[in-house]
Amino acid sequence: MYYTQEQIDRANQADLVSFLQSHGEQLIRAGNEYRWKRHDSLTVRGNRDSCDYCV
Repeated sequence: MYYTQEQIDRANQADLVSFLQSHGEQLIRAGNEYRWKRHDSLTVRGNRDSCDYCV
């Protein structure tokens, strides 16, 4: 799949926590990070462009 530089730049500026919450996802705050309630191996740190999958 190919992405334009504009799409990449926009994705890098996205607020992942707000995006997930606006799509009805529940996030649990744990210190400086958030965990996705439905799939707790997804951790969002810093509320922006830092997402780790720890499966």
